[in-house]
Amino acid sequence: MRRRRVARRAAHASAARPWHNHTVRLVTFNVKHGDLGGVPRLTSVLRELRADVIGLQEVDVGCGRSACADQPAELGTALHMASCFAPALQLDGGAYGNALLARPELLDGAPMHATVVPLPGGRSIGEEPRVLLGARLARLRIFVAHFDLPAPVRQAQADALLAAVGDPRDAVVLGDFNEGPDGIAVQKLIAAGFRDAWSDVRSDEVVTAPWDRPQARIDLVLLGADLPRARSADAVRTDVSDHALVVVDL
Repeated sequence: MRRRRVARRAAHASAARPWHNHTVRLVTFNVKHGDLGGVPRLTSVLRELRADVIGLQEVDVGCGRSACADQPAELGTALHMASCFAPALQLDGGAYGNALLARPELLDGAPMHATVVPLPGGRSIGEEPRVLLGARLARLRIFVAHFDLPAPVRQAQADALLAAVGDPRDAVVLGDFNEGPDGIAVQKLIAAGFRDAWSDVRSDEVVTAPWDRPQARIDLVLLGADLPRARSADAVRTDVSDHALVVVDL
């Protein structure tokens, strides 16, 4: 499977902090390209979370519709986090895709290197190009995913994600899967060794997106078998996206 390196941006750490000695807060959030308030509003919402790792979907870099902002870089600077971006398609003079933000302590002072794996789909009407962003942070392998709308494409994308991840035991997937935890694509990932962090601590279900046509809890944090059980999980509705953000503490 074709992989490519993407540009990275890093903040410098003042001291290393091994993730396994501390609670680690993971967030996944489809930000709707900042359409409901731009980077300043997103920054305000994300700052309150005090997250260690944030996976973002529907992120713009240099697109006219979002004032040509480099959203991941601007968020990283404002939040004092390292950032990287994985373009899925060219759009409106720029690019659109996934992003990852991380506390620099998780990088031991090194830049954040990310890989991008193109996912199946994006070739037919009703499909959109999607990618998988991957990076290593301390002892975690982090992946940011955004699956497409057609169910057969999502299933193919799940297979491609598993091929890219390999052994999932030390991996985390932060994703908008466009289907709930009982969906066929998500169940493929769970059968392969991931678990839904939400189910570690909660049995209730919530709708995370979208508000105009509610579906299910489609925004998930998936954990490999070697990772500790989640201590808490929540879905937080904001006024800056049509998705709730999902926050999980390990």
